[in-house]
Amino acid sequence: MRTSTKRIAAGLAAGLITTLSVTLPASPAAAGEPFQYPDKGLVFYSSNPTEVAGRQATPDGVCRAVPDDAAWMLAWSGGFGSVSGYRTADCSGPASELNNFHSWPDGYYLSYRAA
Repeated sequence: MRTSTKRIAAGLAAGLITTLSVTLPASPAAAGEPFQYPDKGLVFYSSNPTEVAGRQATPDGVCRAVPDDAAWMLAWSGGFGSVSGYRTADCSGPASELNNFHSWPDGYYLSYRAA
């Protein structure tokens, strides 16, 4: 059941991104790397849905900063069982589960831990 939910979420995200990439013009000033389908690992995307803000290949349990331009993330592969988002820079305080497809307001999450 969990695998089918991940596939559905990945399919919906891919469909959304494909639609937006066709309807949104490419920006010559875009600093991030372009969207890839399928991608690998945990990928953070900017508010421009076709621009990658950051990525992590495999989960390691280390507290990391959420990329500055990140507005949403998707765990494509790599065995990410849990991705916890924190509103502090040092992964302290209450955590929110960010697994699968999740988005947030600009600057809402400052750090995350992927296990």
